[in-house]
Amino acid sequence: MSPTNPAPGPGSEAAATPARSPEQFIQDHLAALKTTAQHCLDDLGAYTQLHPHQTVLSALGAGYALRVLPTTRILGGVIHLALLMLKPAALIYGVSKLWHATQKSALPHDHRPAS
Repeated sequence: MSPTNPAPGPGSEAAATPARSPEQFIQDHLAALKTTAQHCLDDLGAYTQLHPHQTVLSALGAGYALRVLPTTRILGGVIHLALLMLKPAALIYGVSKLWHATQKSALPHDHRPAS
């Protein structure tokens, strides 16, 4: 395959339809995320059945690391950072929806895309 013609995949559909709605974009990515998470869980279950001793030792090591680390401070910092980023993200989303709405209304009636 040539570099100018990428292989078809989940990302190529997004490039083929530039006028997708944000809701459809989110739904597509959530579906892909659910599929990926289910594959990871299936792989983890298969690994656990093949290597039960390693799995138990890994779980004990992870539990010890979580006990030793200051998890409440780390989690609090992550939540604080997420809340700080929520306002700009909501503002950008609102501006993009407003821009999209004004672009739709600015087009002549004959040239509007079918929704």
